[in-house]
Amino acid sequence: MTRLRGWFSRLIGLFQKKRRDAEMSEEIRQHLEGLIERNLAAGMSPDEARNAALRQFGGLEQIKEIAREQRVWIWPEQVWQDVRFGFRMLVKNPGFTIVAVIALALGIGANSAIFSVINTVLLRPLPYKYPDRLVMVWEEATHQGFPRNTPAVANYIDWRDQNHVFEDMAAIAPQSFNLTGVGEPERIDGRRVSASLFHLLGVEPQLGRAFLREEDKAGANRVVIMSHGLWQRRFGADRSIIGRAVMLNGESYTVAGVMPPTFQFPSREDQLWVPIAFTPKEGTDRGNHYLEVVGRLKRGISLQQAQAEMNTIAARLQQQYPEFNTRIGAVVVPLHEHVVGNIKPALLVLLGAVGFVLLISCANVANLLLARAAVRQKEIALRVALGASRSRLTRQFLAESVLLAGLGGVAGLLLSVAGIKLLKGFIPETISQAQAITVDARVLIFTVAVSLVTGLIFGLAPAAQASNFNLNETLKEGGRESVSGSRGNRIRGLLVISEVAVSFILLIGAGLLINSFVRLRNVDPGFRTDHLLTMKVELPEVKYSDRARRSAFYTELVRRVETLPGVKSAAVASNLPLTYNGDSITISIEGRPDPPPDQRPDVVTRVISPRYFATMGIQLLQGREFTERDRADSPGVVVISEKTARHFWPGENPIGKRLKPGSSGNRRPWLEIVGVVKDVRQMELTAEPKL
Repeated sequence: MTRLRGWFSRLIGLFQKKRRDAEMSEEIRQHLEGLIERNLAAGMSPDEARNAALRQFGGLEQIKEIAREQRVWIWPEQVWQDVRFGFRMLVKNPGFTIVAVIALALGIGANSAIFSVINTVLLRPLPYKYPDRLVMVWEEATHQGFPRNTPAVANYIDWRDQNHVFEDMAAIAPQSFNLTGVGEPERIDGRRVSASLFHLLGVEPQLGRAFLREEDKAGANRVVIMSHGLWQRRFGADRSIIGRAVMLNGESYTVAGVMPPTFQFPSREDQLWVPIAFTPKEGTDRGNHYLEVVGRLKRGISLQQAQAEMNTIAARLQQQYPEFNTRIGAVVVPLHEHVVGNIKPALLVLLGAVGFVLLISCANVANLLLARAAVRQKEIALRVALGASRSRLTRQFLAESVLLAGLGGVAGLLLSVAGIKLLKGFIPETISQAQAITVDARVLIFTVAVSLVTGLIFGLAPAAQASNFNLNETLKEGGRESVSGSRGNRIRGLLVISEVAVSFILLIGAGLLINSFVRLRNVDPGFRTDHLLTMKVELPEVKYSDRARRSAFYTELVRRVETLPGVKSAAVASNLPLTYNGDSITISIEGRPDPPPDQRPDVVTRVISPRYFATMGIQLLQGREFTERDRADSPGVVVISEKTARHFWPGENPIGKRLKPGSSGNRRPWLEIVGVVKDVRQMELTAEPKL
């Protein structure tokens, strides 16, 4: 209890220093005057009496210092003295200070910038209501190379209606819109979504309202919600936009709401949302996979329980629809994991890399401080001669190091702001939080902590050298060499070795990355990439509802594009290679028995126009490609890939053979193989070509 009272008294003394110093000076004065009076009474002269009293009393400043140590903690004052002295020394050597601060700023700034991205993308919860209960639900088609595949509409409807683990499920489909009637026409990316999506996410529009449940129905879905950016850019932030009509794809839509500026779902490129309103045909379609499905788990339902429920539903659908759902499962993934995607390992690797860069900076600055300490040997000797302890010398050098790191941290924080703007351009558009990356309180705390630790790390070497100081050797002639030569050189040698080792690790990592990039560049995608341009065209469903009108439009489009100056050839395709889009179907071979449903191979299909292979630079190995004679009313023909030919007709000529989608017993017509083309990597450069 006595010790606790003493600590408390010293703590209070920090805030009452002036008053306690005045009280102590008054006590010393009174005591000194008493001694002087006694000496005067003994017959001494006034000067003799004062001098004798001072000798009897002892050194005044030493007594004050001893008394002050008993009353208050003096180390805060000493630390402040060390900081002020360190600042004067840094100002005295501007060249050294500037070089050290730049080295530290680069290391600390890089770490702060990368941590800002990690903080926003990985650590910060998604900006939705109870984000831990939000999940994405995918089809699982591992046998096709799609562990997470976009679901078909009919499968989504069955999932939604048969599950007991989700409060709600919402479907999302990509959609492009032609905005007309307001200034220049513009192509805008957007989504068709379930009317319940915004309620499911727990997000409300900034203006207006969210979709109503009944607006999921055909005829009631001519309403639109727009992004905050589109509202500002195209409509001048006009608050009276709610209830007004806008023309999208040639149809009139009523503006129901405007989302907040922070809302970006599922991609930050999306600017419009309309109700999805499935047609009866879409509601029974299990072969066209293009949806994204988001769900909110019921309270108390775990991810494992939801996965078990979806496995049961998927198994039931496999039995009910073997032609489409054989080996098609369902996988439940946390929404945060989906949003982060494959960027998490890359960010952690980057954080490790910039951490190594910071270590190199620390070693560089430590070497500079060691060299500077060697120059300051006489100064250190004088401080030791005046009574400075080893701990005080160590603290002085650490104070200078931390102060230097603090300056580097401030400069690094400014550099990180510019670095964040640069990093935003490299983040995939699926990371909707990218625009929210900024320097917040957590980043500031991280930067302060890194600066403090950095200052301690690179300050240990000169502080250790100073604490093992030999005063006698230094005061001798040639002492500087004896003190800083052997021990200082050993420390500097270790630091250089550490720098080389860390640099070698970074060099190996960079070499592996460059090697991977070069190998990826040398991968043959199966088509020519030079002088090849693409564009995306989506036709309004109302105007081009039947196949004949769509076909006529694309035929005329290709004809007009081919007449443009510099255009050698043009073609149309339902999906392009390396876009992760396309349909996979099972096929039957004429004259062969159908294998069991779970053993039927899947092939990727594309619907293309004549001259597609010539335009893409895909080599024709056998037969011919499509021509204008291959119309809807002519016998069905198909062109297959080299891998498909080897798989189904090894050692044979497949030209003239026939196949059909699905089982051989269905009513679909047989398609004759008229050509074989070189394999094309349809999904990604790192994956082998599929059938």
